[in-house]
Amino acid sequence: MDQVKEPAREAFLYHLWESKNFENRELYTVDGRKIEIRSKGVRNYDSGPDFLDALIFIENRLLRGNIEVHPVAGDWYAHRHHTDPRYNNVVLHVVTMNCPASFKTINQAGQIIPTINLDSFLEKKSEDLESEETIPETAQRGEGCGLKKQPEPVIKRTLEQAGDKRFMMRVQQFREARQSENWEQLFYQALLEALGYVKNQVPFRNLAKNIPVENLWSLLWNDSDELALYKCEAFMFGAAGLLPSQQNNPVALDSKSQDYVDRLERCWQDFPLRPKITIMKAEEWQFFRLRPQNFPTRRIAAAARLVMQFLDEGFIQTLVKVLSLWSGKKLVRIKECEKVFRVAAGGFWEDHYCFENTELPAGRSSQLIGNDRAADIVVNVVLPCIYAYSTEADDLRLGNEILELYNQYPAGADNEITRAVSAWLCKPGGITETCAGGVRQQQGMIYLYKFLCREGQCMRCLDADAFAGN
Repeated sequence: MDQVKEPAREAFLYHLWESKNFENRELYTVDGRKIEIRSKGVRNYDSGPDFLDALIFIENRLLRGNIEVHPVAGDWYAHRHHTDPRYNNVVLHVVTMNCPASFKTINQAGQIIPTINLDSFLEKKSEDLESEETIPETAQRGEGCGLKKQPEPVIKRTLEQAGDKRFMMRVQQFREARQSENWEQLFYQALLEALGYVKNQVPFRNLAKNIPVENLWSLLWNDSDELALYKCEAFMFGAAGLLPSQQNNPVALDSKSQDYVDRLERCWQDFPLRPKITIMKAEEWQFFRLRPQNFPTRRIAAAARLVMQFLDEGFIQTLVKVLSLWSGKKLVRIKECEKVFRVAAGGFWEDHYCFENTELPAGRSSQLIGNDRAADIVVNVVLPCIYAYSTEADDLRLGNEILELYNQYPAGADNEITRAVSAWLCKPGGITETCAGGVRQQQGMIYLYKFLCREGQCMRCLDADAFAGN
């Protein structure tokens, strides 16, 4: 199976829009209409649309207005542009990835805005061009890497310093967000963002804000476990705009699915906060180029089970207890913490990935959250969040335990970045086997790649100032 790729960064798409020749070329919107770009507009560095005063020709009409650029089409709704009158003068929505012909960009005034898929008019897909252009060619092959020429202890120490920097950046994000949210809501938002991966982080963040976890808990604590789970799923799916009744096209359901959906719909109709929340649109969620087991429907089902799991004592105190047990047995604590976030599928979601009669492909895991994602949640959400909490609570012992766990956390699954950096550094005569002896070094690879390698600063990682400010 081809590897699922992430979309190009929005900033890189601005670069493509400005540098490529689209003017006076015959292009087509996603729904097949001819369009010409007479002027691409001027880059806007303030709030509002990305390019101002553009000129396009479509259906024998010359339109002057603004242009908005997004990596994926649903970002228009995820970023709430459909509710913002500042975007009513947008005359063209530029997107990438697999945008269907049925997609419609609708502004606050209810008008449909033409949408073009930039990938259809490039020599390669935008994410492939970014991987080639953002990183200098020598850096792609590791040829300019000064770190790989260093002794093995220097390489490992540099990776660990970079890993510490990345960890403290996450801690600081929690500290800053704490100024406006309580710890339970902060953790809940970060947890849902982690379930969204890159493509669905924004809609999951919006879902967490639209339906705060303490509101959910207050409505569920007095119900039986079975009823509470149905209600939690119904409230979250309804707030997300993903229930079958909220879709424009009727969904075909078998009898088993219909029974489950009917129960969800009844719970949603009885949701007392429904008139007070902002119900999301289905278009805000990204399903394109996602493996079925990663569909947001399954991730929301997993989120509902986690909300129920922490109902009695909340996220923070439950996790503090887990992290404080088995003193001196760090690997046991790690496994127990990961175990908290592994979610087995049951009932309808054991063999479905959306509400339609679509079962999981044969051989695919039926887990809603598996081992790798659970470990990722612990490393990127649990440890930095609880460490930030420990500093506010002035709990030095807890903070030191978190740092010790992070320092000794075993390496997780590789990704494209860690594999690329390992290929540069792990060489004959240099580091043997693997550069990443643990998560701390893996996180260091990600930090170096994102902030130094792909910016062409190939020698900067040997500069102590690169890791200053921890």
